[in-house]
Amino acid sequence: MSNITRRVFLGRAGSLAAVTAMAAAMPRFASATPLGLPIGIQLYVVNADLGKDAEATIKQLAAIGYKEVETAGFGSAKTAAALRKIFDDNGIKCPSAHLQFDMNNLNKAFDDAHTLGCTYATSSVPKQILASASMPDMSSMSQDERRAAMAKTMRGMLAPMTPDEFKALAEAMNKVGAAAKASGLRFAAHNHTMEFADDNGKPGYDYLISNTDKNTVFFEIDCGWITVAGHKPSEYINRYPGRIRMLHIKDFLAIEPGAATGPNAPKGAEIGTGVVNYKEIFASVKGKGIEHIFVEQEGPYSRMPAMQAAEADYKYLKSLS
Repeated sequence: MSNITRRVFLGRAGSLAAVTAMAAAMPRFASATPLGLPIGIQLYVVNADLGKDAEATIKQLAAIGYKEVETAGFGSAKTAAALRKIFDDNGIKCPSAHLQFDMNNLNKAFDDAHTLGCTYATSSVPKQILASASMPDMSSMSQDERRAAMAKTMRGMLAPMTPDEFKALAEAMNKVGAAAKASGLRFAAHNHTMEFADDNGKPGYDYLISNTDKNTVFFEIDCGWITVAGHKPSEYINRYPGRIRMLHIKDFLAIEPGAATGPNAPKGAEIGTGVVNYKEIFASVKGKGIEHIFVEQEGPYSRMPAMQAAEADYKYLKSLS
């Protein structure tokens, strides 16, 4: 059996086991949120804590009640395997990982996704795929090194995209999606605001969805950033059935439409204390194919530390059930 065949076989076997386990656990999670899903968290929220002590951080999240996580680096665990062990020890599942995609070596990202037990290999900034050759590998960096690298690369990444970039990115996403499927995974793309730049009279996000393969490329809508861009999650979930599979649950203290960076950039807020209406969002997307939701909060954490904010976010979502 070839490596790729073995990986697909094992991935499918693991998926079957995961489905069986999920079916047994569903009564426990049935009212976890208005969408009937377990509450997950994007580990970017507690990135500083994770960098200092990954094991203690995951234990705290599990104690709060989180059952799923989405990764963004490995923190002090350093490797996907070490972080997976911490997840397993604490009863945590990792259905999605934010990864870096090198078009010349996609297996690196896919291997990490398999090790973590993911269904989705997700790009946090899809535009990064076009610049993958110049991106440093941040998975094993220290917290300070990661912040510096991210600041340097994100300045260009967050600029509004052009029609030529949308076309090139859709082509690249199709390649990654096909490769992910061959590896036994699903590829997903997370949004900020630059994907909603004008593309011949329509948001470029529409171009990306319309020009990528519905069987291999999926999307993770960030409810906070899509609101900053002047749109609603339901707008795209209803327009493109089956394409949006995950949500980031994010809130902001105030929003100036279109201002994602600079002095007027929105400041993060604990969910339910800002301007994003999650009662309305959940009501509008219920039963529309969302598989996972992940709390994500942007800094600065001006009112409470990140872990305390993670707990407040969890409690708010539980209150909506």
